[in-house]
Amino acid sequence: MYTHEAPARLHCGAEVYGPPPRRTALLSAVTAAVLAAGAFMASGAIRGTFPFGDASRNINDLGQQLIPMHAHLRDVLTGDAAGDITFNWSSGFGVPFLGDYMSYLGSTLSWLVLLFPRDGMDLALFVIAVVALALAAAAMTAYLRLVRPAGPAWLAVAAGVSYALCGWALDDGAYMTVWLHGLVAFPVLCLLCEWILQRRSWLPVCVAPFVVALLWTSQFYTVYMATMGTAIVVLVRVLSWESSVSWRTRLGGVLRCALAVSAGIGLAAPLLVPTFWAVRYSRPSPEGEFHAMDWLDFLSRLLAGSEGVGSSPGLAVGTVLLLLAVSLPFNPAVPWRERLMWTVVIGLTVLSMQIALTHAVWHGFDTPNGSPFRQAFVVAGLLVIAGWISGSAGLRGVVPVVAPLVLVGGLYLAVRSGSFVTPTTRVAVPVVAAIALIAWLVAGRGRSRPPSWVAAMAAGVVGAAVVVEATAGAVAIDQARAEFLSARPVWGETNDQVRALVQAADAWPATRVSPGAHVTQNDPMLLGGQGSQYYSSTIPDDVSVALAGLGFGYSGYVRANTDPANPVVDAIFAIGARVVADEAGSLRLAENPEVAPLVTVRPADTWASPDPAPFGNQETALGADVYTVPQVRLMPDPALSVTGGRRHFLLEPAAGAALPQEVRVTASCPAGSEVYLAAPAFVGEVLDDATGWRAVLWQSSRLPGVYTGAPVLRAGAAGADGAVEVTLRVYGPARLPANPLGCLDRAALSAAVASLRAGAPSSVDVSGHGITATLPPSSPASTVVFGVVRTPGWHCSTGGDDATPETVGGLIAVPVEAGDTDVACSYRPRGLRMGLAVGAASLAVVAAVGVAAGVRRRLSGRGGRTRGPRR
Repeated sequence: MYTHEAPARLHCGAEVYGPPPRRTALLSAVTAAVLAAGAFMASGAIRGTFPFGDASRNINDLGQQLIPMHAHLRDVLTGDAAGDITFNWSSGFGVPFLGDYMSYLGSTLSWLVLLFPRDGMDLALFVIAVVALALAAAAMTAYLRLVRPAGPAWLAVAAGVSYALCGWALDDGAYMTVWLHGLVAFPVLCLLCEWILQRRSWLPVCVAPFVVALLWTSQFYTVYMATMGTAIVVLVRVLSWESSVSWRTRLGGVLRCALAVSAGIGLAAPLLVPTFWAVRYSRPSPEGEFHAMDWLDFLSRLLAGSEGVGSSPGLAVGTVLLLLAVSLPFNPAVPWRERLMWTVVIGLTVLSMQIALTHAVWHGFDTPNGSPFRQAFVVAGLLVIAGWISGSAGLRGVVPVVAPLVLVGGLYLAVRSGSFVTPTTRVAVPVVAAIALIAWLVAGRGRSRPPSWVAAMAAGVVGAAVVVEATAGAVAIDQARAEFLSARPVWGETNDQVRALVQAADAWPATRVSPGAHVTQNDPMLLGGQGSQYYSSTIPDDVSVALAGLGFGYSGYVRANTDPANPVVDAIFAIGARVVADEAGSLRLAENPEVAPLVTVRPADTWASPDPAPFGNQETALGADVYTVPQVRLMPDPALSVTGGRRHFLLEPAAGAALPQEVRVTASCPAGSEVYLAAPAFVGEVLDDATGWRAVLWQSSRLPGVYTGAPVLRAGAAGADGAVEVTLRVYGPARLPANPLGCLDRAALSAAVASLRAGAPSSVDVSGHGITATLPPSSPASTVVFGVVRTPGWHCSTGGDDATPETVGGLIAVPVEAGDTDVACSYRPRGLRMGLAVGAASLAVVAAVGVAAGVRRRLSGRGGRTRGPRR
């Protein structure tokens, strides 16, 4: 079964058998792509997930980030977005977009959204995932066929499918779709470097950089890991060449490959360099400390159907390919040098996942807080390559068959009750192993060859087992994952209602309309509008700090914000309408005419409030004193102790006390003023005189004040005598600021807004990444404030001269001299010029290599001969 003829000769270490026709190689790749895509879709049909059933597959970031961002990308490409590829006016009151594009959307596959209607992004992301898996299968199959052209075509197809549907792809990449581009990149990069190694001409070196650039702009994070994996593969390939190949030839191949990959990364620099700065300016998360896994649990993820998303590596490549990979060290049909190199390198690569330093290298020295083994797809690829090398050479003797069965069987018995092993694993692994053994006995055992139809039938059965096992594994993984990870709903009636309300109220840039967060934290991108809601790993730290300081709630270490629906915030950011839900859950549009314009003109010497945050920050951004922040007294239940008070109070129920415990917060404010509670780290509830008990932070909140924070909440109104009493209740220890209350004077707010509207610029124009205001010719010296949080990259000018933007309450502020009429600010990603320069230099290098190669080839042709490989 696993037999082939010996190679005729070696060329730079690559076996040359008289490669199969291109049609055969293409057919193998296409077959692998179709099978991988079909297996993935079949698993969805069996599970009844979208688009085959009513169950949503929009798990975590797929629903929260990828689908909304792809919807926004579609708007950008069709000209319907508020913003362009560099800046997004829809989210966070205006945020840079290039970092999001590169982190979540950069792949050419993302442009498939143009083929779908605006409400079809759920289907678009599913199709993108299917296409990515198909491409990964095809690319791996093509690479394997290039490495061992005479190997069995069916085995190459099975290996390609096993790689595309590896545990990592199904467990992590299936819902974090953007990561699948790294899965595609690994075999493509290996294919390019193998092409370069096998051909000493410079043509591959000139072509490869453009493919590398396309890959690096697809998803630089996982493609970086894929590039490291490619370096490992190239190293093994070169070191395992036969001894007759000179070290000059080896070194030359490695250098040509390195030049092509480096030039390709350089070509991608116009996007990569600005993204580097965007990531550097983004909101940092607490440094994660890596903890190695128990080795048995770690190795259990080698078994098909095992599941452990977010906590363990998806190393499974199917039982057949796992057995073949384990057989490599024992298979004398493979040269000893090759067996040694692959065995050692794969072992070291696996070990590197469990060592803190090398683990950090895999992740660019930025240890993630979740899914710590994101490089697992590279190890899966190495296992598939090793399995192909052994299987395509033929399993010579009994030891290469028995040893893998013993080792994998021992692992199976040791971990079959482990936490990452599913019922499917317990059934599929022994069954598929038995099928593979029987097929070998039927078609590969003994000296006499069986009839061709018997060998073909055995190969077909094993190939079918590979696909069926992968499908069953996908079902098992999705089912196990769904038990503890929730999914956002697919596009439905709520989406339609919110989008219709937002479009009906659209008045941008005169005012903003906030869609709220009725479906996702990124509803402005998903449904339209220009709200504050924004959830991204590349959110600028300045935006996070400014919004949290203004009283916005947050989660994810201030990477996702919660709109407080506060009247002062609405006035500052010109939120003229908001989609809200009433007590019955019906959606409606709440209009708010009392808001300042997007651009306001303030005195030259701006005013700063002395009140504590967030009330003082709001007043500074508004430019008016509208709050009274009173001293408070706490009157707790007898079983509730209160300590501290200088910066915050610590509330702690007595041991064994009945829960919840209440505390009354009393103060004195101007009569009739609205009372707001600012307690971002308070885990408990507040009694609102209009809505009843409301959670400030839920009991399940993660790391209150660090990971999660509560927004400013309305807590009632001051009485006719100015008395204020706010009742809180707690279910455990809680923390309350020393100045938790702010009393809003609505009349003062109305007067401040009226003043800002009266002094508004003559006109305001907003472009894709810029904003221009025109002032009356007789304007005195002033400060023009834009309702946009200042982030690095903003460049401003007044009267045609450059002006350094300042900040007022976190907002962009530009000092203007008397008589200046034009004030303009535009956003340019930092690093763009450097990126363009590096890209141009890389293009020049590629062009120079191409010209030099052409001249050399022409001169060689005139000489009548060319130089062959030096042995």
